[in-house]
Amino acid sequence: MKGRGDILRFAVTASVLLSLACNRAQNTPSPQSASATKPAPQASQAPPAPSARPTVPSNQSPVSVSVSTVPLASAPASEKPASKMTASDHSQTLVVAQHTFRLLTHVQTIDGTNDQTVEWWELRDASDHVLYRQTYGIAIENDSFAETTSISASALNTSQGGGILIHGYDLPSAPGSGGWVQLFGFRYGRDKYGVDSSLFGSFGPPIMVDGEFLDIGTDPARTPPPVPSGVTVTVMHDVLKFRLWTGNFNIVYPVLINWITGRLEPAWRCLESTSKGTVNRCSYAISVDEAARQDKPTFVRLFPEPDDGFKPNHVIVQPQSKIEYLEARVPVGWNQNAGSIYFSFDGDKWLKVRIDGQEGWIHAQEDFDAVGLPESG
Repeated sequence: MKGRGDILRFAVTASVLLSLACNRAQNTPSPQSASATKPAPQASQAPPAPSARPTVPSNQSPVSVSVSTVPLASAPASEKPASKMTASDHSQTLVVAQHTFRLLTHVQTIDGTNDQTVEWWELRDASDHVLYRQTYGIAIENDSFAETTSISASALNTSQGGGILIHGYDLPSAPGSGGWVQLFGFRYGRDKYGVDSSLFGSFGPPIMVDGEFLDIGTDPARTPPPVPSGVTVTVMHDVLKFRLWTGNFNIVYPVLINWITGRLEPAWRCLESTSKGTVNRCSYAISVDEAARQDKPTFVRLFPEPDDGFKPNHVIVQPQSKIEYLEARVPVGWNQNAGSIYFSFDGDKWLKVRIDGQEGWIHAQEDFDAVGLPESG
């Protein structure tokens, strides 16, 4: 019995030792598995250089290049491919006082469409030096440009000076907006045309208005004052004329071109005494596109002056009455910063009318309605 117990104890001990040896062998990683789990060192790589955007030499004819609006990495197959654009340069030559200038516009067009917009434009001199450059952002929504800009230019030459008008039009735009204009010209007028070309430059930022640019004219009210014999006085009288909406009718608003200082400014600044105190407003020519006359008799209150401190006359207006719109007296606010010049109707407006031969001023909305000028816009 003793010998049999010793044999049994030896067998158990051998079994335990064998089990421990197997467990140790399983828990010890082999050289091959250790090298597989260790991350292998990788050589550092420089990020890919961005693709250069094609440019068009300024002294060559316009060419077209294909430009993608997304990174070069391919999009997932389930996504719609991004729209592609084609870029082209367009040149316009302008001559001002025997000096040659060039407007260069860089236009982007969405392939397969007529949708296009100006990405940037430059005004260059005869030596192809850039005098002014303006750049716009581009965004595409639903295979079309979210906003578009068109640019053109025209030369102007008057008896007092000369320059270039840049015409811009943005879409979408506010209702009634006719775009914007920016003037470049020679300071000191014609006397300096052939003397110093560095006097050519911008007369201010773009003019943006609730209306549109009409044309260039002269202000007949700006005449030379009395001066002694032998003295010559030059009065700046060239103006840019704009149509400005007041809510019931348009006025013709003049902007003075000051060729001496090289600036644009209000042509008129008027202070008027009324029963309510001094007000800042001027008289302007008006334009009425189409009157919305009433088909039944009504009446208006005609004031002898544009001041409701006076007693008005009540005048009957028949559907067949002859109504003439003579002038308006309104305040116009002028705002200017580094990016734009903006002016707009600002305050109480008065309109002078002639109804069947009777003249007077109106300013209440019910009177505007009675003469066919309801409020809109």
